[in-house]
Amino acid sequence: MKSTLFFLTLLFFFNFLNAKQPNKNFVLDFDVVKKETHTSPTLLLIGGIQGDEPGGFNATNIFLMHYKILTGNVWVVPVLNKHSMLHNHRGIYGDMNRKFDTLKKDDPEYKIIQEIKTLITNPQVDAILHLHDGSGFYNPTYINNITNPNRWGACCIVDQNFLEESRFPELGKIADNMIIYINKHILKPEHKYHKRNTKTAKGDVEMEKALTYFAIKNKKTAIANEASKNLSLEERVYYHLLALEGLMHQLGIKFERNFNLTPNKLYYLINNTDLTLKIENLITLPLYGLRENINFFPLPQKDLYQLKSESKAHIVSFLKKDKQIVLKYGNKAMTKIRPEYMDFDYSIQSAQVKVDGITKEFAMGSIVDVKKSFEIIGSKEYRVNIIGYIIPNDKSLKPNETDINISLKDCISKFSLDKKGKIYRAEFYKGEKFSGMLLLRFL
Repeated sequence: MKSTLFFLTLLFFFNFLNAKQPNKNFVLDFDVVKKETHTSPTLLLIGGIQGDEPGGFNATNIFLMHYKILTGNVWVVPVLNKHSMLHNHRGIYGDMNRKFDTLKKDDPEYKIIQEIKTLITNPQVDAILHLHDGSGFYNPTYINNITNPNRWGACCIVDQNFLEESRFPELGKIADNMIIYINKHILKPEHKYHKRNTKTAKGDVEMEKALTYFAIKNKKTAIANEASKNLSLEERVYYHLLALEGLMHQLGIKFERNFNLTPNKLYYLINNTDLTLKIENLITLPLYGLRENINFFPLPQKDLYQLKSESKAHIVSFLKKDKQIVLKYGNKAMTKIRPEYMDFDYSIQSAQVKVDGITKEFAMGSIVDVKKSFEIIGSKEYRVNIIGYIIPNDKSLKPNETDINISLKDCISKFSLDKKGKIYRAEFYKGEKFSGMLLLRFL
């Protein structure tokens, strides 16, 4: 497990096969991100145990980016089942939420299950909130095919109402108060939340295998929140965050968020066009607006899982598929990259660029906004190739496109990084080695 406080260092990976033919020897580990004030209590928040339930891992992602904890601690597993999330699959190696009772050591996820069990039983952890997306709308009485006792959406789930020897034993009352909080803010009457007590210890064979019951057996207050799959993603995240806030109120964890909690605002936060991914401190990619396919993209000659990368978003990764690499944000494919593997040189830290007539220094990996024109200032040590710009009458196989004033009309739009034809790559080379990239973004 890896712990970070602010930005999540994402582990990339190599030779990852598709869901129909998974590499049974390969499993992605999960991350733990801690928001701490070093005062009790500590809540463990878990999303994404099933990879096709995006409400949970998008809720953990929004929480990590936009909430501040004032008292108490919240430890977050943004997505427990990373490899299934990347394939948009419930469980590549079976339902991970049915592996907490007994599990054979040859199960591909055995190590991860042992790690999350260790985290759950950590003496500092007082309570667990487990986020799921469930079908329809749970109701104790039958209303219709969508709203009835056999549905799992729109409910808070407990395994029992009281848990002796735990710090917060009144499990049922805590869930009741969470539901009161949620129902004060429901968007429509049909979204009304209810408590679902599975009474697991009395013979619910399936729930005996689940994460929350493992926590209960270890005297940890544990509640699952199920947002309805019948809702939009932003509405699911809305109800997950209401459940989380309701629980934090019950536990005495004080918090702040930097936005008004509405589905409309959540839509824009989830789809924030300012989100980027930085690779090896030399390349920055925007997550949104990229072309469907990006060809001849430089990557170092090493396994993808060894790449250093960071993003404000905590659910960003790459998926190796055939000869391409898919950039994923949660389970959304943002672009497909056909890499050009080469040696990387890390000697250059910055470059001078004349932007609209003013010369400035930019760190390698920067996105440079341009109104009219730009000019990369030449260096004896480094060669520059601006993808999409072709020097007239230059047939050189290795162009050095420095000290040239370039405007948007000089660039060929089909070679842009983005669909709008406004972002172009300036690649720096030292001899045969790739040294870094600037993105020139025309406004």
